Amino acid sequence: MLPTAAGGEKIPGLSEMEREHQLQIALVDAFEKAVSANARVEAGRILEQMADLSEMHFLAEELVMRLHQYPGFHEHAAEHAILLKEMHALRREHAAGTLDLTLDLAARLRRTLANHLGGTDFALSAYMRRAGIAGKAPGAPPSP
Repeated sequence: MLPTAAGGEKIPGLSEMEREHQLQIALVDAFEKAVSANARVEAGRILEQMADLSEMHFLAEELVMRLHQYPGFHEHAAEHAILLKEMHALRREHAAGTLDLTLDLAARLRRTLANHLGGTDFALSAYMRRAGIAGKAPGAPPSP
């Protein structure tokens, strides 16, 4: 169950973030599959979905961090800014037709996501659990 605010409404919390993380992993999987099948149009569409989801997810995560006065907010938000800059560059390259949709790119996206999930996102999850914002004890970070 999610924590609630004074008026009883649900506060965005860990379970939503974890579902979005699973969706991010699924999109990387789908991108890799499309690239493997040489389905360039599909891979490009999935790349766009990854960029859109990342923007929405990072905004929501930053809101949660602000709501709960997360002490690592600035470091985490700075990492989001770097990741979004990279996603925007990939979008521009794709739109210009200069982006190589390769398995190397899929592997890079997977590594980037795994590093973020296992690093700053895992630290945020652990903080939320320690602070009683989320109920279950932290386990291993999600694997992509």
